[in-house]
Amino acid sequence: MPHSGFVIAVTLASVSLPLTPALAQQGPWSARAHSLSDTPLASFQGVSCVSIHAPRSIVWRLLVAPEYAAAWFFADSPKLRPRGAHYKKGPTAEKGDVLTLEATTSEGPRHLDLSVIAAAPPDILSFLVRSDEADILDKGIEQVSFTFELESVPNGVTDLYLASHYDSNSPFWAILSPEVARHQRERRRSILERFRLIAEEAARLTDPPLHDVPVAESARDPGATRK
Repeated sequence: MPHSGFVIAVTLASVSLPLTPALAQQGPWSARAHSLSDTPLASFQGVSCVSIHAPRSIVWRLLVAPEYAAAWFFADSPKLRPRGAHYKKGPTAEKGDVLTLEATTSEGPRHLDLSVIAAAPPDILSFLVRSDEADILDKGIEQVSFTFELESVPNGVTDLYLASHYDSNSPFWAILSPEVARHQRERRRSILERFRLIAEEAARLTDPPLHDVPVAESARDPGATRK
């Protein structure tokens, strides 16, 4: 299935399929993300989690590939139309590279640049927002980062965690903080839900359109699809 049709099918399915989050809590992975990054993270602001019925190898390969990144990252932005994404240096996420997400808005084309500040396959991937021309983030926050962690659970299921870190640059933070926190929580849930649909559809395909990226043999899931 061409990847454009694949994303359209998944997007339509998202209207009817509910989010089924696993238990999400701030665990030791937060400290691991700090240890893997040369860039100091801002204040921890929350974490969400979803259970995906797909092997961890498939989830990781989708997470680090750019083909579907705009579709899931802009999942909570109905006013944006995802156009595509690419890494500036290589085909998949590597520490030090920059992911550029492109979208069309009512004001014309916009883009969002995310620096890869941690990449430890197939466990942790962390992005720091470098520039926000797409204007998708809340005003009054800075040093925004998104950290993903993957965890294999029984029956071929992968738990995918998404944590937010950011600090305030607004004197009205005490007033704005609850609304910003709610918006960020909804963003995490939207991203995870869209990603879950893409990953589960890929897992059902005989030959899913995935990058063949390195995954440690000790962490490779039994029965995972390989190209």
